[in-house]
Amino acid sequence: MSRKRAVLVAGAVAAGVLAVGGYLGYRHLEGQVTTGCWLRAYDPHDVASTAGYADSVFTGRVAAFVERRDVDGWTEDVYRIEVASVLRGNLRGTVRVTYGLDEGDPDRLKGGSTYLFATRPRVDPAKGGQVQLYQGEMKPVDDRQLAVWREAVALPVAPE
Repeated sequence: MSRKRAVLVAGAVAAGVLAVGGYLGYRHLEGQVTTGCWLRAYDPHDVASTAGYADSVFTGRVAAFVERRDVDGWTEDVYRIEVASVLRGNLRGTVRVTYGLDEGDPDRLKGGSTYLFATRPRVDPAKGGQVQLYQGEMKPVDDRQLAVWREAVALPVAPE
C-alpha cells in the first residue's frame, strides 16, 4: 500500500472512531439528564453573566430563615427577604428567596444583614418565591459590590 493511501485510510478510521465515540458519549449523557434538571446557559459565579439571566436584581434584608429543604436531591435554604432597592425587575415588599446550598457557599445568610440578590421566579408555582441565580460569594452588600451589579444590569438581558 502506498504511503498516501495509508494516511487516507488512517484518517478515515480516526474520523470514524471519533464519530462513534461522540455519538456514544452523547447517548450516555442524554440518559443522565432527567426531568427537572437545570442546564445553565450562564456562569453562576460571574456577576455579568448572571445579571443577564436574572429577572430581578435587588438588595434585600434577611428578615428570617424559613426552612432548609431537599428538593430533587438538592439542599436549599429558603429565606424571607425584605426588598430594599431594585436594580432590575419590579419586586416589592417581602419575597421568599431560595438559595441552593449545594452550588454555593454553605453558610447561611445572616438575619438582619442586607445582600444583593439576582433571581428568577420559581418554575414550580407551588413552591413559590424566587430562586437565587448568583452562586458566588454572598456577603453583606457594600458600595463596590453595588456598583459592579449596577454596571452588570445595564448590559443587555439574555434572550429566552
